Amino acid sequence: AAGQAVEAPESVVALVERAKPLSEATEGLFDPAVGGLVAAWGFHTSTFPIQSPAPTADQLRAWREQRPRITGVHVDGHRLSTDNPRTQLDFGAMAEGVASEMVLAILRRHGVHDALVNMGGDVTALVGEGGRPWRVELRDPFGGRLGGVELRDGEALFSTGNYNRFRQSQAGARLGHILDPRTAQPARGAASVVVLHPDPVLADVAASALFVAGPSGFERLARRLRLGCAMMLTDENELLVTTAMAARATLLRDPVPLGPPLDLGEDCVGR
Repeated sequence: AAGQAVEAPESVVALVERAKPLSEATEGLFDPAVGGLVAAWGFHTSTFPIQSPAPTADQLRAWREQRPRITGVHVDGHRLSTDNPRTQLDFGAMAEGVASEMVLAILRRHGVHDALVNMGGDVTALVGEGGRPWRVELRDPFGGRLGGVELRDGEALFSTGNYNRFRQSQAGARLGHILDPRTAQPARGAASVVVLHPDPVLADVAASALFVAGPSGFERLARRLRLGCAMMLTDENELLVTTAMAARATLLRDPVPLGPPLDLGEDCVGR
């Protein structure tokens, strides 16, 4: 409740502290304070497509007017508080990246040099000296395989899309689980986003934030986050891709290019 502090385990406090600068970097497109909105849309489930009623226009309007933000969560030791009663935390857009980072640290500590850590289809690689890169498939949001990419030591490949967790509108349109905090509705315009980066947490967060940004905001946010390797397939089967990602990925089909590749640097940490 607003103004009331709650005790939180150290792991949760660490997530809050880490999420704040990431939310600011994405201009709020990534924001774990949307947990109540995720629940309102019915996405706290493992059964898809969702059959429960969607929130009403009045409910969404009220949420937008009192939009909670992770930057509004106050940390005092192990105590968390907020002035916004709508604040509920959902770290789903960064949890797999954090978990991947932790597993990689454990593997390295135990001397493991070659491994592929798979967190629900998002992967991070370890490649020993002289070892061969890991070949990882890219999923096509319209069905089957889109292609593949080779991962080098320490690289993470994270993706998000509207193909697994979704509900359908009354008109039959597919509404994915990635919510736009600005509109309080499922993000529209993108079918899938892929980010390749040596920081699995940033890769995880960036994939979701780019999905929310949509085709019109892809370049601006990719530049802001210095993402050298990123790509988006729109829901019209159009392709937005950086030059470094285009050089790394091998596609099995040719989506319609939505402009030339974006030159954000020669490697996966852009300029």
